[in-house]
Amino acid sequence: MNLIFDDGYQFGLGAFETIPIYQGRPVWLEAHERRLRHTLEYLGIELSFDWEHRLWEYVYSMGKGDWVLKILASDKNINFTSRANPYASMTVRPGYVIALSSIRRNETSPLVRHKTFNYGDSMLAKRQARAEGIDEPIFCNMQGQLTEGAVSNLFFIKNGRLYTPPVKAGLLPGIIRSYLCQCYDVIEKPLYPEDIETFDECFLTNSLMGLMPVRRFGTVAFPVSPETQTAALFRHYEADKRLPFPLSIRRAGERSGRPCPSR
Repeated sequence: MNLIFDDGYQFGLGAFETIPIYQGRPVWLEAHERRLRHTLEYLGIELSFDWEHRLWEYVYSMGKGDWVLKILASDKNINFTSRANPYASMTVRPGYVIALSSIRRNETSPLVRHKTFNYGDSMLAKRQARAEGIDEPIFCNMQGQLTEGAVSNLFFIKNGRLYTPPVKAGLLPGIIRSYLCQCYDVIEKPLYPEDIETFDECFLTNSLMGLMPVRRFGTVAFPVSPETQTAALFRHYEADKRLPFPLSIRRAGERSGRPCPSR
């Protein structure tokens, strides 16, 4: 890896994407590229003209299999790394234990809505949570509203309906979050800690885990079993990830309007 110490590696003005590789092919690369370009445009950075050729050259060099590709882009750099997917061998999903973090998301910062090198808050909160036996810390914003996890988006289910905090609350619009919002009737509304106990199910999303059921959020317990709607959503996702990303085959603003799948 050849690095030039530009503003990305000195001040955090760079973007990255973490993409699961399934049977040698990136899952929903088009969605990750769209988000990467959006962040780089905001930072005033242009992707190198040969970035895609270099990406595929790297992917093919790794051979077929399931792994994780990371793209790191800054003004004078485009680099790729690989690692194992920690969720790939998880045949049974017992459910995460999550809790509120003492760190607040600043919803007025535009950087919270972009996947930049500025990930210090999330990593420090993640380390502290693990030391306390918590799988994922959840941030509130400066108004006390629920936002997201350190590396995940947050969803709830109530009476068969999906709920998630809105992007304006101060969160990164994740790829799996976008998939769910595109394919299902998701209610995006401000949510508060006192709302947690009113929901029937809870789960987290990101590109590596897909959907992860939550069995306990603070003191609130949620069901985790193959019969839950969360489990049904995960099965639908496992089938859909073999297809093109929904936004690439629908007109902007068009939605399928599918309800949450039944148990």
